[in-house]
Amino acid sequence: MTDAPATPALEPGPLDPAPAGAPPTPPHPTGRALPRRLTRLTRPALAVLAGALLYLAFPPVGLWPLAPVALTVLTLTVRGRRLRASYGLGMLFSLAFLLPLLRFVSFVGADGWIVLSTAEAALLALVAPATTLVQRLPAPWLWTGAIWVAQEALRGRAPFGGFPWGRIAFSQPNSPYTALAALGGAPLVTFAVATTAALLATALTHATTARATGTGAAARATGGTATRIRPLLATLTGALTLTLAGLAVPLPTTAQHGTLNVAAVQGNVPEAGGLGALGEAFQVTDNHVTGTENLAAAVRAGRTPQPDLVLWPENSSDIDPLTNPTAHAALTHAATVAGAPLLVGAVLDGPGPRHVRNAGLIWTTDGPTGAMYVKRHPVPFAEYLPGRALLEKLISRFADEMPNDFLAGTSTGALPVAGTVIGDVICFEVAYDGLVRDNVNHGAELLVIQTNNASFGRKGESQQQLAMSRLRAVEHGRATIQVSTSGQSALITPDGTILTQTGLYEAGVLSAQLPLRTTHTLATRLGIVPEAVLTALGALAMIAGLTHPRRTRHHPGDNDPTSTTHQPTPTSTDRTGDDHQHPGETHQPAAGTDQKRRGVEATRVVVCVPTYNERENLPDTTRRLRQANPAVHLLVIDDASPDGTGKIADELADDDDHIHVLHRPGKSGLGSAYIAGFTWALQHGYDIIVEMDADGSHQPEQLPRLLDALTDADLAIGSRWVPGGTVHNWPRSRLVLSRGANAYVRAALGVPLHDATAGFRAYRADVLRARDLDQVASQGYCFQVDLAWRAWQAGFRVVEVPIDFVERERGASKMSRAIVAEGFWRVGWWALTSLRRGPASTSQRTGAGAAIPTPARPTDPTTDSLTTPTATGPDTVDAGRP
Repeated sequence: MTDAPATPALEPGPLDPAPAGAPPTPPHPTGRALPRRLTRLTRPALAVLAGALLYLAFPPVGLWPLAPVALTVLTLTVRGRRLRASYGLGMLFSLAFLLPLLRFVSFVGADGWIVLSTAEAALLALVAPATTLVQRLPAPWLWTGAIWVAQEALRGRAPFGGFPWGRIAFSQPNSPYTALAALGGAPLVTFAVATTAALLATALTHATTARATGTGAAARATGGTATRIRPLLATLTGALTLTLAGLAVPLPTTAQHGTLNVAAVQGNVPEAGGLGALGEAFQVTDNHVTGTENLAAAVRAGRTPQPDLVLWPENSSDIDPLTNPTAHAALTHAATVAGAPLLVGAVLDGPGPRHVRNAGLIWTTDGPTGAMYVKRHPVPFAEYLPGRALLEKLISRFADEMPNDFLAGTSTGALPVAGTVIGDVICFEVAYDGLVRDNVNHGAELLVIQTNNASFGRKGESQQQLAMSRLRAVEHGRATIQVSTSGQSALITPDGTILTQTGLYEAGVLSAQLPLRTTHTLATRLGIVPEAVLTALGALAMIAGLTHPRRTRHHPGDNDPTSTTHQPTPTSTDRTGDDHQHPGETHQPAAGTDQKRRGVEATRVVVCVPTYNERENLPDTTRRLRQANPAVHLLVIDDASPDGTGKIADELADDDDHIHVLHRPGKSGLGSAYIAGFTWALQHGYDIIVEMDADGSHQPEQLPRLLDALTDADLAIGSRWVPGGTVHNWPRSRLVLSRGANAYVRAALGVPLHDATAGFRAYRADVLRARDLDQVASQGYCFQVDLAWRAWQAGFRVVEVPIDFVERERGASKMSRAIVAEGFWRVGWWALTSLRRGPASTSQRTGAGAAIPTPARPTDPTTDSLTTPTATGPDTVDAGRP
């Protein structure tokens, strides 16, 4: 068995001094050491380089592979630094990234651009000390991805409602990561990129260690080339797998509710950027009326199909058409010549003095229909002025340049029009996950982003916004239109492909037939959950990092049994005098257990089979078990199955004194059912206790494999994922889920098992007696991880035996999202609270079995209270002591 990618926290990194035993560093070409000042500048220079590389990953440059490269450089730069120094490096990184990214804001003045960039950099820089903290933990690459999500969640909400520009996900509109947005939205894309970067940083650390210990005593101490290379290959494989995972995600684009012929009109503006870009009042409106007339002429000439809906951008009517007769007449004329309703971006007056609204209106030949969306998230210091009374006194130009405050709307942008529902968001709102998602949840079959980029010039803002629009199309599986006053406008398919687009500062009309889709992607259905879970994990990891002492760098070859690179010779011993073992092996049980072992054939074995609505499967499973293993007893634990499974079990027990039934009053979960069965079995003196499913997925004929394995082990797990193990009739989604779950368990907990979630397993009774079963709170497949991991931690020998797993043919699987979610958060919590502690030293064990530590009782995120164990006492038992 092999471990997950090892933790680099104890190993020297690429920026750290060479370890003891390594070849001496070659002298500087000049024959002198590098100047101390130059050495001091190395990390600041790398931080600035990382920020510059991240900027280049975003449009308008758009070199998406540079995003994980930039984060890799940052991770290595802040690794092992003091928190204050790490924050300083993070600030350099953030300024190098945000100053060029946000340079489009400079049209208001250099002071506004610098203040905004610095304020955002102060928040973004927090990711650097957070990275330093989680690098102290096991599996730092996992927590690094989570803290990037947490940082973006903070920056997208504070201050003044947040400003999420520059999220890592927005650098990936057309990369292998893009499709992950359909599974978990922008947070999952950010997590994947950041985790890839952390894996690359770990790989570089391993490569540095392998190179430094390539010869001499250090090489012998680390067990040879293969052992040194294995962690490097594992982390590189993980990074590559994560990078390419999105390519396996399907992105359907077919119409589900027909199609819609859509035309987007970009009327253009008089000036290319600046405060005066919109020109005189009504000039932009007139440009869009002209563009619509050109569209109508193209339709009459047969060059363009008749549109069902015509879209105008934000601020395309800069005079309130509800109160101004000229503007009202112009919009009505445009709708008439287009022969289709318009979505018009308009600035509406009021309510109240010095108040306006940024709105999207549906307009027809009869005028406004009443369907309206008012921008819900006006931009602070651009559309409204927080603390206006004070700021106008301090900065007099605010009174002239921002005389009015835009009021926030309160309803979603789901607007009925042209026989469908469109989801409208305005300008920067495309950067906010919830605003776009609300429209889809309210029935939108098409997304529209109305925007006015006229003031920003040719400095990347419009291209960055288009990248966000493409990601939203994928995230929600909706065709998306970005329509701008001055560019770029684009028509986008549900998989993020741009069908057609305009350039900057040019007039143009885009037209296409777009599919209307009604199904929700997984990202839409999950909503805020991925971000909340990852943010919580990131916060917990930072707390754990604060409580975890800074580790001194470990040099390969030192006699430290916790080192991931230390593999002693068979004769080496630790401080207790016990033999060391390879980190991938499980520890031998105590001598007391060895002395008490007897042949398996002389033991008393009971198979525990929980049931709930298994009447179609239980008789056949029981028959096969009894035929293949006549001496074995069977305990059926039934949770008051509505289909009468419990009654069938009673009938089987009446005819066979090797069959027993434990009835429980209701369905309480797999974990509590097994605990009830274990308690009964221990009370009745069984030597070996087996878990097995009732649905036929576990082959009773293979039970002897597990029992034979217990000759030299305490826990034998029937594994699907070791050589010789097979899985039959599972869909690809279940295969990916099981493989992924077990990889997560190995990485998070450090347990060297390939199939920790397996439910076909055999325990020696000592293993279960050593655990306080009343304190086991986990349910579902997480229960299997709990017991196997704790047994391994306590020093019991755990082995895996290949089995053939066959998916059930009858009945419904009990797998659910709740089970998956429980496994994810409980394993993460255990990893943080245990700090990936390995097996106990055998010298610390006494008697036949070691006491298995009780896991920290996590707070259930759904209740904010401590999880309490389920009562497991038996209600009625069919037979007495066998």
